[in-house]
Amino acid sequence: MMRHVQFKFFHLNLKKSLKIHLNNYNVVKIRGGMGLRKIWVMFALIVISLMLITPVLSAPKITLPHRYTWDADMINAECAHREGYTGKGVYVAVLDTGLVPNWRDYFPANRIATKLGKGFYEPIHVNPKTGELVYAGFVVETSWIGSTGDGGSHGTHVVSTIIGYNYYAPSDAAAGLPLPPLFIEGIAPDAIIIPIKVLATYNLPPYTGPEGLVFGTDLMVAAGIRYATELKLKGNCPMIVSMSLGGPEPSDIIKDAIDYAIKNGVIVVAAAGNDGNEGMDWPGAYPQVISVGACGWKYEWWWPSDTNGPGYEPYATRYRLWWLQDGTYGYKDVSEEELAGEVYVTDWSGRENDSRVPGCDQELDVLAPGSWVRGPFPGYPGYNHLPWWALGRGWIRAPPNLVNFYYLGGTSMATPHITGVIALMLQKKPNLTQGEVEDILKTTALAISPGSMEVYDYGPQGWGWYTYEWDENATGAGLIQADEAIKAVNGAP
Repeated sequence: MMRHVQFKFFHLNLKKSLKIHLNNYNVVKIRGGMGLRKIWVMFALIVISLMLITPVLSAPKITLPHRYTWDADMINAECAHREGYTGKGVYVAVLDTGLVPNWRDYFPANRIATKLGKGFYEPIHVNPKTGELVYAGFVVETSWIGSTGDGGSHGTHVVSTIIGYNYYAPSDAAAGLPLPPLFIEGIAPDAIIIPIKVLATYNLPPYTGPEGLVFGTDLMVAAGIRYATELKLKGNCPMIVSMSLGGPEPSDIIKDAIDYAIKNGVIVVAAAGNDGNEGMDWPGAYPQVISVGACGWKYEWWWPSDTNGPGYEPYATRYRLWWLQDGTYGYKDVSEEELAGEVYVTDWSGRENDSRVPGCDQELDVLAPGSWVRGPFPGYPGYNHLPWWALGRGWIRAPPNLVNFYYLGGTSMATPHITGVIALMLQKKPNLTQGEVEDILKTTALAISPGSMEVYDYGPQGWGWYTYEWDENATGAGLIQADEAIKAVNGAP
């Protein structure tokens, strides 16, 4: 049976309304919905306006100071790195929007397998007589370079969590907190990324606005999975397929492709979706897929010296560098002993809900940080390309403060954390199977009990304190722990 499933990437909540909030922390959370056809993907955005055109030049070859972040610390990535596990030799096929044209500004060139990257596109048009969408029923191969329009930077942000990225934001200096250019450490900094573009920008009025909409179809996603599997069979292994995408209904075409991949030794990971209690999205909901929910940290936006909780300090005085573990201005460290009590499950993270599609049970495996993840995102609402190494203060002078880096929140952002940890595991033992990887991740996860927490966040009433609650259907086995997962892998150290 052929189903045309429309996927989008998973950042923050896709619901029934669209809300955009711009602010001086370079944050935009988008909640929106679109009734095209069957499946969606979730996303959370942090973007900005205006367009700046600069020459595409090569970044200088200098070594930047390396820094970790709250989310890497929460899963003990640095502990794994100190033991020599960095994902070296592991291939990660990221099925997403591809990479932005200026990806070299952010990533080491030797970490991107440019000759293996590829895109898949299904032509769609609007029938002029009926107004219905008409799907071609086939895919064509395209470039893996993504668009410069709205949402085209999603895959770039996902990749940045896996392998790290160059960071320089003059807006930090404008806020009185200048930092030198830095390299933000990824979860698996030595993994090899294969960008596979399965989400494209479509312009289909009246279904899309003037900026178009980024999504994919089941044929595109299935083609990407099968292509990654063929690359694995040709010797590019071990191989992980990472999908920060999904939709509210299962697809036979995608399921068959996933089963083919797993049968041939590919590890398949997918986001749980951002529909909260409505249930998980597919393909993450399939039991055979390693699915990822999103959690956050109690001390998001807190100053290092803060001891006051809910009701204290307005948004304007929150700490913009809370996410970065850098000693220049200090940071609040993630607790080792009390971490379970500092973790909350986001209200939009997909929960297990077997009634979402009758007869299709859902299985959530683990959690990873996905609430406020910093990374490169130069594509909304205009393509903002100012390299980190550019001279001058163009970002600050050019209204309204052009920026290349944003916080994104969603299971899209949680998924690459899991993908990175699996890359560390496969470095130690390349022949791990899907079942073995899932079992290790779940048995070594930090259990998160049902509960509630007051968190400083942007919600329906703007910035403020919100109480988030979660039950056992939202936690899976708990929060992944990279160091414990590696210890549990049987293989040569």
